[in-house]
Amino acid sequence: MINLFKLFGFVLLLSHTFNATAQQHEYNVWYEKDAVLYNVTQKADGSPVMVSISQPGFKTANLTISYLSSGKCPAEPIQLEVDRRQIPSRYVCSQQGADKIEHFLVGDAGCVNSLVKKLNTNAYILLQKDIKVLASNIRTPRYGMGSPF
Repeated sequence: MINLFKLFGFVLLLSHTFNATAQQHEYNVWYEKDAVLYNVTQKADGSPVMVSISQPGFKTANLTISYLSSGKCPAEPIQLEVDRRQIPSRYVCSQQGADKIEHFLVGDAGCVNSLVKKLNTNAYILLQKDIKVLASNIRTPRYGMGSPF
């Protein structure tokens, strides 16, 4: 199951990377489908970051953050930082040649729902000190999983 998750994340990140360079890609636009909010934002270097929030507002809410980085996967899991605070999460890293795909999985519904609440006030969230997740249209997300390719 985790291998399928890694493969899906890798394909998704590559498709967004290609799409962002081949077309004008919409970043920071929220989409919703099947009770999951989706957003693609950018790291400081311009590479895409996928943010998915499942079941927002419920006690089953969870969050997944995925992105491609250069370098090797660390020997020890790294912590997720949100607004300069460490958030309990599970870190998964998959080596892909000279690059790595990093995922942070947050299962604490209270924490996830407080982040959604903050976004609903039109504030932004800062991940890993250089990734801004903007509120933009989170209150009225578009239908689907992302902009059309």
